[in-house]
Amino acid sequence: MQRPDVRDTWRVPDAGRSHAVSRPVIVQHSAGAPGANGPLTAVQRVLASSLAERYEFVRMHQSAGNGGLNVPLLREWVRLLRRVRPALVHVRGLQNEGLHGVLAARLAGCPRVLVTVHGTVRDLRQTGRPWRRQLLVHGAEPATLRLATHVGTVCEYAAGRGFLSGLGGKFVGVIPNGVPLPAHPRAARARVRAELRLGPDDVAMIVVSRLTWEKGYRVLADALRRLPPPATRRVLLVVGDGPDRDGIAAALAGIGGVEVRLLGNRLDVPDLLAAADLFVFPTLHENLSNALLEAMAHGLPVVASAVGGNVEVLRSGGGRLVPARDPEALAGALSLLLDDPAERRQVGEVGRTVVAEGYSLDAMLGALDRVYQRIITE
Repeated sequence: MQRPDVRDTWRVPDAGRSHAVSRPVIVQHSAGAPGANGPLTAVQRVLASSLAERYEFVRMHQSAGNGGLNVPLLREWVRLLRRVRPALVHVRGLQNEGLHGVLAARLAGCPRVLVTVHGTVRDLRQTGRPWRRQLLVHGAEPATLRLATHVGTVCEYAAGRGFLSGLGGKFVGVIPNGVPLPAHPRAARARVRAELRLGPDDVAMIVVSRLTWEKGYRVLADALRRLPPPATRRVLLVVGDGPDRDGIAAALAGIGGVEVRLLGNRLDVPDLLAAADLFVFPTLHENLSNALLEAMAHGLPVVASAVGGNVEVLRSGGGRLVPARDPEALAGALSLLLDDPAERRQVGEVGRTVVAEGYSLDAMLGALDRVYQRIITE
């Protein structure tokens, strides 16, 4: 049985206390392994934030995904929810894990269930099991939206999508992802570059994502092969793991002029960003990537595909947008930055300002607090 992870749950409130004289109880739902997905990272940041002084947080976490309807998990979560009697259950995601979260909340009689949309399986094309994709697109995701009392998105792009058009009064608006803005984004640079055996003149590109073809790795491999011969050593750091790791490793192998290193899932991503010179994000589709925002917060210039939330993040500067699935355009944009340190610094500084003004951790927490207050006081 996949049991909810309550080992690191914040203090569970006494069910006998009146919520009128205590902080509102909000259950934070999440799924996955640390460092492997953005929604879980967002939950961890919320739990450690100043909002914990305003709300009583309880975690409802599962470390692994569900292959089908997990009745034991539902029972465990229903018992937890009936015990803590939350004012609000915040479920992140639409797919099977999200369905379990909203279904448990409804079975437990919770009056308010907020679902935030972080992605949709309808964007995936290489699932390997078409029947499962159809089941999620036409079953789990619509059911999750129907069972929710309130729905939000993490970017304007997602808010405008057709499958969310019938929400009516359920839609509470955009709650953008937010990331910490390091005061000294390059503090660990010398140490980490030494650990990675990077010389002072080496140019390090970095990509942080789940290792699936959907993140554009075929396009990236083709683009790297189109780069002109380098004047200095070039290294590509690939951070993350996923089901297509072996195929992606093979696609990136043997590229002349670029040394590729697959680093796997890492919990020291901020240090790796400090050591890098350029962030590459050739994803085929996206809502609002935490990895993109974190790279910009560290002052890295970005080359990203013009899809989803990437467009609204970079419309004020901070990087170059290229058409998705276009390796020639990607190679051209990379070349302009790889060979120009001054341009990299200037573009990176603009990107850091973009994050500070619209995608900081404080901006996310403020938007989340406003939505929580609106829902709870309705």
